[in-house]
Amino acid sequence: MSRILLIGMGTPSFVRSDRHAGPGLRCGHFAVTLSRAGHELLTVCSVGGRRRLAAGAEPQANGLPGPGHLMVGEEDFGGSALDGLLRDFRPQATVAATAYAAALATRLRLDVPLWADVFGDFMAEAQAKAVAAGSDYALVHFWTLLRPVLERADRFSAVSRAQALALIGQIGLAGRLSRRTAGERLVEVIPCAAEPWEGRRGAKSATESDAKSAAGLRGTVVGEDAFIVLWTGGFNTWCDVATMVAGLERAMDEDASIHLVTTGGSIPGHDERTYAAFRSLVASSRHRRRFHIQGWVDSASLPAYYLDADVGLNVEKSLYERRLGSENRVVGWMAHGLACVTSALSELGEELVAKDLAFGFTPGEPASLAAVLVGIAGDRRQAQETGRRALAYVEAELGYEQTARPLLDWCARPHSAGDARGPRPVTVGLLSRPDTMVELLEAYLDDLTLGQAAYRSLRWLVRRIGRGPGITGEGDRPAAAALDEIPAAEGR
Repeated sequence: MSRILLIGMGTPSFVRSDRHAGPGLRCGHFAVTLSRAGHELLTVCSVGGRRRLAAGAEPQANGLPGPGHLMVGEEDFGGSALDGLLRDFRPQATVAATAYAAALATRLRLDVPLWADVFGDFMAEAQAKAVAAGSDYALVHFWTLLRPVLERADRFSAVSRAQALALIGQIGLAGRLSRRTAGERLVEVIPCAAEPWEGRRGAKSATESDAKSAAGLRGTVVGEDAFIVLWTGGFNTWCDVATMVAGLERAMDEDASIHLVTTGGSIPGHDERTYAAFRSLVASSRHRRRFHIQGWVDSASLPAYYLDADVGLNVEKSLYERRLGSENRVVGWMAHGLACVTSALSELGEELVAKDLAFGFTPGEPASLAAVLVGIAGDRRQAQETGRRALAYVEAELGYEQTARPLLDWCARPHSAGDARGPRPVTVGLLSRPDTMVELLEAYLDDLTLGQAAYRSLRWLVRRIGRGPGITGEGDRPAAAALDEIPAAEGR
């Protein structure tokens, strides 16, 4: 077995928290799967912010084989404290869960193979963020992050078949589809995955009864006979909150038993506007008393919400980010036997609706959403039966080991891409007219406060002086130095 350095973003799912975004779930998926296969892991997760790792710091034990995990700041990557720990660990390969994490991995001076899990199409996410923020500066920022990943990684994974094809195109533009990589499977597909909760297997158990009691929604927050529509997780750039609230209002007009319960909220550093828009719409709703906003809740409490709910709700904007991405939250609901009502814009959503594993409605049309919710509320056995089939599908197709098989095979014998050594005929560049670059820079600066602009200018100057002329070496790629603000995006 191999010694694997696993790099993640945010809090990994094996650490109890009230904020498990998509990147942390992906990191947990990889960590548990690799450890079960017998690999020795050191997991390093960036939680944003400035340097926080002290000299002599030790990893925290987490029950997985290996030294454990570290929660660090972005500036720790390439710092002496983390470098010392990595020298002692002597990894044979690096696995980065998400493109953010892979961008950080390029800062490390490690001459070992790198697997980059590009968890959702990065530039499509940039477009979604640009729409939500009303500014295109995200395009430059995201491209700067993606560039070193495309150039450096030896193997890649995507979250859907559609995204895998897009990623192959991006790798080609980076000059990686050459004679030296001909015949290699540079990109694999690793779908969103979940582990079925034991309390949902077979008949209702004491564990399930305890979970229901822990939620306490029925008889307190809502009536015992309420039809609970559940939303969990971050309100991301792709969430269509206008259709969501309008559709629920229409459904509530027709059926007085329908209530919405939400957990989760904004995603600091990535998208805080969508959640604010949702709360504003709810505040002005004629049925606002039937919208129950719980905020972020501890991960140990989430199964109780799943058990109390009748259906989960996934409402998406029509964006390429959705066409190429996927939904961790939907797979998590399925793993707890909770059926989903979805706009089905993603590859996963389309597949679930086609196989009668979820309920679909027309994207962007509140009347369509309302009709589906009213129909299920009138015959709740539909949701129960669909939930049971969805759970069986997760067990058969979307478990940790089944989905991560390509990664497990590679980690058993980590190896570099065929073009890892020697010059390449093409390298990545941001080709644009100078005046366009100026406009994008000005749009970026417009979104900063005076204090933020001053701080980032000073930080850039210090880094530039520290690097000096003639930047060389794997860890000093110019693009890698531009990781100004890596958001803990929920992603999917």
